[in-house]
Amino acid sequence: MIDTHCHLYSSQFDNDLDDVIQNAVRDGVQRILVPGIDVPTSKKSIKLSSKYSGNIFSAVGIHPNYSKESNPSLIHELLNSNRSEIFAIGEIGLDFYRDYSPRDTQIEVFVRMLEFAKEFKLPICMHNRDADLEILSILDKWYDESVTDLSSAYKGIFHAFNGSEKIVEWGIAHDFNFGIGGSITYKKSDHMRNVVKLIGLSHLVLETDAPYLSPAPFRGKRNTPHYLVLIAQALAEIFNCPLNKVIDETDKNANRLFGFK
Repeated sequence: MIDTHCHLYSSQFDNDLDDVIQNAVRDGVQRILVPGIDVPTSKKSIKLSSKYSGNIFSAVGIHPNYSKESNPSLIHELLNSNRSEIFAIGEIGLDFYRDYSPRDTQIEVFVRMLEFAKEFKLPICMHNRDADLEILSILDKWYDESVTDLSSAYKGIFHAFNGSEKIVEWGIAHDFNFGIGGSITYKKSDHMRNVVKLIGLSHLVLETDAPYLSPAPFRGKRNTPHYLVLIAQALAEIFNCPLNKVIDETDKNANRLFGFK
């Protein structure tokens, strides 16, 4: 299994990170992508990928909530000096729900991150909350200018997919993946389960977003990557198929997207 979104640099893992990673690998989570949310965590992601080579993979970026206090040029410097160790630009996007950063600043930083993705030929991992129309408008322009080979690998992930039909329509048309996490296991997620079934396994990847968004029955507790199998099991129930099929299909999607070896 591949966890495509996990914040292992979180202070919640300070006391047992080695055990968390070992338990995940033991339980079948062979690869974990760790996206940065600002410059310091992007640097930590790179260090983790070096320390746990073969299991941890780095992504660098600026989360919209941190865009007002982060310098995109420093992310560019990280890309220049560590390109071979970086597998994606993320976590990037827009968050108009919390508005921790001004919307204009969020948009400006998001566009810069997309420029880096184009320059360094890297896929993107996107955060989107209450900003469907704005994020799709920006992506339309970026995609038309940056993506010319429509038969090539998927270009990114809509992280923490929430069931938005607008996002589904655009994402499938442009060969994006949808990150499915712990919320798919919640009792009140019937709409998302129905939408996910319509999407099909060919556009889904697994993610925990650990230490956040633990799946049932661990909701409200610290999430860890070894819970990824619970998300895969939920998808197996949705698609009425064997667990191994879910794992094989989502692994194939993630490997294709990130170029994991």
